[in-house]
Amino acid sequence: MAQDYDNMGKSLWADHAVDLSRFVLGEEDVEVLEDLDTEQQTVIARQTDITKRIRVNNQEAILHVELQLRDSTATPMWARNAQYQGYLVGEYEIPVYSNVIYFHPNAGRNDPSGYTYSWNGYEHTNRYKVIRLIEVEGQAILEMQAPGLLPFTPLMKPPAGMDLERWVQECIDATRAAPVDQRTQADLLHGISVFGGIVYNAELLERLIPEELMQESKTYQRQRERILRENTINHISVVLKAKFPADIVNALTPIIQNINDVQRLEELHMAAAQVKNIESFAQMLSE
Repeated sequence: MAQDYDNMGKSLWADHAVDLSRFVLGEEDVEVLEDLDTEQQTVIARQTDITKRIRVNNQEAILHVELQLRDSTATPMWARNAQYQGYLVGEYEIPVYSNVIYFHPNAGRNDPSGYTYSWNGYEHTNRYKVIRLIEVEGQAILEMQAPGLLPFTPLMKPPAGMDLERWVQECIDATRAAPVDQRTQADLLHGISVFGGIVYNAELLERLIPEELMQESKTYQRQRERILRENTINHISVVLKAKFPADIVNALTPIIQNINDVQRLEELHMAAAQVKNIESFAQMLSE
């Protein structure tokens, strides 16, 4: 699901901010100073994906990155970016280097990378960098030995004449050889599994990246917990609706969905199979 790609991308930016900042800016002299929280802003309706204060070539600036699985359809990317940059320039009063990374090979083809107009003395220009991963030479990225970029490499352009399965294997081999600890390696391999799923079938990825290689990954564990939680909530609903009126069960569903503790949900699942009336189950929810 799209949220998995977004969460994985943000997690990688949290752990490998320098690698990824150097990649999008095309500069080596980059220092990441701090994350900027755009969640509380009131000027725009959306929270930006990645927003960091950086120092590049001895100049402070804002690095802004949007992670896009596919094209932005509800609002064109140029319009969204004009909002983002306008807010960030006004709030921080320093240069904003804005980027859009497109994951899917067909995405971003028609992104104009900006918006400009000029009339009767009025002028406005907004530019941002478009990075379509399919256009990036993957082998050059593997040779950079920047661990934070490795999860994106299966979506990049493989060497000429190399079939796609062999390319995925090359990306995995480079990740397993990266000079990182075991948990970081597990995170990176899980990243390949998540992003690779945009293009490659699940059977191939499961065969090339055995589950045991990812079990120490914090993002893998969070994803498994989310899936377990969602499945348990669904199972509770199915059991209750088999015994009680659906409208009454539906009224309780929002309360169940607000429970984050998986163990608590599993207890409620067992209880749902045993309760004699819906009132008793509702009482359990309130305890």
